[in-house]
Formats: sequence, C-alpha cells, structure tokens
Amino acid sequence: MNLFLWGALPYIAFTFLIVGTLVRFFYFERNWTTKSSEFLEKKQLRIANPLFHFGLLCVIGGHVVGVLIPKTWTAAIGINDH
Repeated sequence: MNLFLWGALPYIAFTFLIVGTLVRFFYFERNWTTKSSEFLEKKQLRIANPLFHFGLLCVIGGHVVGVLIPKTWTAAIGINDH
C-alpha cells in the first residue's frame, strides 16, 4: 500500500492531469476561455491576489531551500529527523 501511495499514485494523478487537459483543449475548445481575467477585475482581489501568489512563492522557495540544505548543517545546529 505504501508503494502504491508514494510510488504509483503520483504518476497516475499526473497522467490524468495531462490527458484531461489535452482532451479538454482538443474536444471542448469552446470551454477554454479566459474567465479568470474577469475574476481578477474585482476590487477585493487587487490586494489579496498578489499577496496570495507572493505567499505561495515563499512556501515553494522555502521547501526548495529546505531540500538543498545538507544534512550535516542541520545536524551541526542540533536539528534531527524527528
């Protein structure tokens, strides 16, 4: 079960993402619109939208930096795996 959840399921989900996007683009062309630009015209989102995206970039950047830090550095300052 562990192998399925962490080994196969991500690839299955990614395959569904790509195939679903291609099917929607080629067979349902009229549904491929830019309604998101109308959504962003609301006054309430002029501040919230950039803040959300900045926060998202910070979270992704933090995870990337966390992966790149060597284990010896974290062990040197007393941070263990648990």
